[in-house]
Amino acid sequence: MNKIIEYALNMLPYMLLAVPIYAAARLIYIKVKKRKINWYREILLFCFVIFCTGLASQTVIPKLEFGAGGLGIINTGIHQTNLIPFKVFYETFNEVFYAGNINYFLINFLGNIILFVPFGIFLPLLWNISPAKAVGITFCISLFIETAQLFLPRGTDIDDLILNTLGALLGVFVYVLMKKTLKTVTNAN
Repeated sequence: MNKIIEYALNMLPYMLLAVPIYAAARLIYIKVKKRKINWYREILLFCFVIFCTGLASQTVIPKLEFGAGGLGIINTGIHQTNLIPFKVFYETFNEVFYAGNINYFLINFLGNIILFVPFGIFLPLLWNISPAKAVGITFCISLFIETAQLFLPRGTDIDDLILNTLGALLGVFVYVLMKKTLKTVTNAN
């Protein structure tokens, strides 16, 4: 549980920094395009953008640290690449049942699924695309993240791609179940 809190705290500065930047950009866009504001959609879009910022901070944005010398990029970590599909299932089983490490399951397995559930919900909800297209877009986003991580001191893992896409599928399932309720909320004035 401490590791989950650590990830959330690491995401927070990036998300807070994104709030005024996003708000200013969105207000300018609305003024220039002279759009009528649908506050429900704006709130959902805001949440999605801030979520994406937090996700990017933990996957593709280099870690930043403030210190006595100012702002610096942290390049700690060892890059590892896994191209063996479903290796994470074997590793998770061993870590949980033999090593008693439930955190491995929570962070590496469940975390990769849960972090991508919002894509399966927000993409079809905000842009009125098909659930299948939402899963395809999420697959491409995850592929971009894993490819970018080849050049960062973070791990690149085919299983992350599989689990992230599974998360999008789960999100689409939630979206389809709640579609009528969610559409009513986003189309309200």
